[in-house]
Amino acid sequence: MQFGRIYGIGLTILGIVLCVLQFVMSLTPRQKEVNPAQTETRTVTKTEHVTSSLPGIIGAGSLVAGIALFVTARRKDEPNPKYTVK
Repeated sequence: MQFGRIYGIGLTILGIVLCVLQFVMSLTPRQKEVNPAQTETRTVTKTEHVTSSLPGIIGAGSLVAGIALFVTARRKDEPNPKYTVK
């Protein structure tokens, strides 16, 4: 089993998904209702945008780790000619 290649691809895909999720969350932020203020004629509601940067940070980290694992993984089916038995 090629640990580095398989898990490197998995981490890369997870990183891409989390970065896309962060991008979508930043474009369409959730709104949280804050204490409505009463005026004489109408009710005024103030909205506050709430976003979290955690998916982006974790996504970037797993993307970098996945690429590093994929690139540095050695193939087991190609033996090193230096250590072959003659």
